[in-house]
Amino acid sequence: MKAIISSAVLIVVASCLGALAQTPATPPNVPTAPVAAKRVPAAQKQSEKKPKEPPPLLQKYDFGGQLQLLQDPTTMDVRKASDSLPGVQSGSGSEINGKVPKAFQPPTDVPLNPTALEAVRVSESWRVAHTTPAAGADGRVLYAYGAGLPIIVCAPLRVCIIELQAGEHITGEPQIGDSVRWNVSPAMYGQGEGATSVIVLKPQEPGLDTNLIITTDRRAYYLRLVSKPQDYIARAAFSYPEDENAERWQQHLLAQRAEVEETKRDAHLLPAIITADKLNFDYRVSGGTEEVRPIRVFDDGAKTYIQMRPGIQNREVPVLLVVGSDGKGEMTNYRVHEQTYIVDRLFGRARLVLGAGKKAQKVEITREQHPKG
Repeated sequence: MKAIISSAVLIVVASCLGALAQTPATPPNVPTAPVAAKRVPAAQKQSEKKPKEPPPLLQKYDFGGQLQLLQDPTTMDVRKASDSLPGVQSGSGSEINGKVPKAFQPPTDVPLNPTALEAVRVSESWRVAHTTPAAGADGRVLYAYGAGLPIIVCAPLRVCIIELQAGEHITGEPQIGDSVRWNVSPAMYGQGEGATSVIVLKPQEPGLDTNLIITTDRRAYYLRLVSKPQDYIARAAFSYPEDENAERWQQHLLAQRAEVEETKRDAHLLPAIITADKLNFDYRVSGGTEEVRPIRVFDDGAKTYIQMRPGIQNREVPVLLVVGSDGKGEMTNYRVHEQTYIVDRLFGRARLVLGAGKKAQKVEITREQHPKG
């Protein structure tokens, strides 16, 4: 069965090869006859819908004109737009070619209401007010702070410095109106509370006029800077009338307070010093060491004063006992002010005791029987 199928296949292949061999070959460069082909369109259904039309807005838009304008902007017609441009009169007869008209001026200013005008007037009156500087030490030109607008005159190839108050510190970078043609740099001299901040100014050319703001931990400085070809201010500084006045009042109050305290101290300590003829210095001191023994004992007829050596208030002080007729010591009213015992009575005999027991130091104070006066 397999042999029969193979024979049939071989017969079919041989037949095909024979047919190909009998077909005449087309000679080269000979055109072949065209074959006519006709496309038969398929029948359209009656129910097929028509394509949607664009919206009316897009139908009115001139896409061709816009494309032409992009290719050549000089073809733009601005006759309609010229009526809305400020500064261009309609129908002026000027030739419009798509460019900005020569008469067009963009707005460069805005109107000010009465409040703004009054504020500008007040500020201008402060800026133009006449401020007379004063001469200071070491060639300084002194401006009174807050009295007006300080003017600093500088010159190219020269250095101008602005000195602030001693102990005042700059809190931020100074702001200048013309940072291109002015060089501004900080400096400082002195140490501690006397350290002084300095601003160094150098203009690059004459004829400049700008302003400068300096902020510190105490105040803000607003200055005008001017550059001249030759004239300049080497050192500028400030006086502070309000601070100086407050400092003078503070010093006066401190001096007044110290005077009152001194008067009170004198009244409590030595009221008898005013009437020295009534003082009694007839006291005898014996015993004890120099640290415990008083340097002076006296009374004014009412109170007794025992003056110890300086520094007694920083050490352990002895106790004062008044010795009675029985020879025993007893407590009495007294107080210690700085280095002086003030006893609110007179006594014939007293004792200063430092420590306890056998090691205690004792100083005997005896009032003589014939006081002066």
